Amino acid sequence: MRNEFNLGAEAVAPAHVRAAELDVFKRSVERSGLSAESFIQALTQTSLSSLVSWDQLDLEALLLAAERYGVSPIGREIYLLKHELRPEDPPMVVLGVDGWSRVLNGHKKFAGMEFNESTELVEGVPAWIECTLHRWDRRVPTTVREYFDEVRGSSTAWITHPRRMLRHKALVQCARLAFAMVGVYDHDEAQRITDATAAAGTGASKRRGGAHASAPMGVEAVKRHLALRAA
Repeated sequence: MRNEFNLGAEAVAPAHVRAAELDVFKRSVERSGLSAESFIQALTQTSLSSLVSWDQLDLEALLLAAERYGVSPIGREIYLLKHELRPEDPPMVVLGVDGWSRVLNGHKKFAGMEFNESTELVEGVPAWIECTLHRWDRRVPTTVREYFDEVRGSSTAWITHPRRMLRHKALVQCARLAFAMVGVYDHDEAQRITDATAAAGTGASKRRGGAHASAPMGVEAVKRHLALRAA
């Protein structure tokens, strides 16, 4: 795949300058305790590491989501995911397993969770797993049941750890309802969405910005910009 960051430094530097001036970027750097340069380097090695390229809107979406849910953007708690064959499509904001756990355990109204599973087995896996989340401010808990036949995938994780994946699917859907978590996905559902979009051949025409989009940013572009700033 052609690296779209084989551009002159002048073409990408303005986007990095604008990104560094974003309020959410400044707040994120302050919370991290790192310098701006170290923070950008950490982002490229963690939450942005799967992307060949990104732009200012992608970065802002990531940092705003991390701030909203109280997770770190320089770990594997939250990250961006794009389809490998359609890098022009908008990335999905994904919460890792640690991210979902951090959000729940850090919520002041979270009062615990319970799991229950079916005694009926489907290929050695419980036919369903049920998650119940309790909140201090609600009299009735939220319960969601996910069925193995409906959510099973073909990834390596589903083959090697099907019970864990089914439990995680139940947790994610229950958390989404109990704590109104919108605009974020787990890795499995984000991968399915991007695969479906790529297969349908849609999304490219809806890419935001067109001629007004920010100049793209990537690992090499960041390095060039930091070198310019240090010069």
